Amino acid sequence: MKEMNKKGFTLIELLAIIVILAIIAVITVPIILNIIDEARKGAEKNSVIGYGKAVELAYTQYQYDNSLGTTPNSHEGTELNSSDDGKVIKVTIDNAAKFLKVDFDGDKVVCTVDATNNKNNTITNGIVSLQNCKVNDGSTVYNYSGGKATPAS
Repeated sequence: MKEMNKKGFTLIELLAIIVILAIIAVITVPIILNIIDEARKGAEKNSVIGYGKAVELAYTQYQYDNSLGTTPNSHEGTELNSSDDGKVIKVTIDNAAKFLKVDFDGDKVVCTVDATNNKNNTITNGIVSLQNCKVNDGSTVYNYSGGKATPAS
């Protein structure tokens, strides 16, 4: 009898490898998607913190301009425009509504006033409190106060 030279894999061996790879994919894909989602939430939270720090800086500039008697770093007009795109924010300072120009080049962060709960964006004793902040029109809403961002309840 002639001896056959066996080269390559059998169909069963190939199927076994494909099944093993499929099992690995089924296990790892949800884990990877969860990691990506957690990273996105962390980036949003950090964007809100950065925006809050920019508002604190704008308030410091506003106070400085006020102390010199020059025109404060405030937005002209009494309403926010859609073109402001988070670059101007309405805050309550000393029980008066002010519009501050915010120099922030990160993701688009917009903090809106919650009229139903009467919660405003406020600056009290130098502490900035921002309500209902969304990043890039996302679904997660954050509140900022004292250098920390927390998901809104």
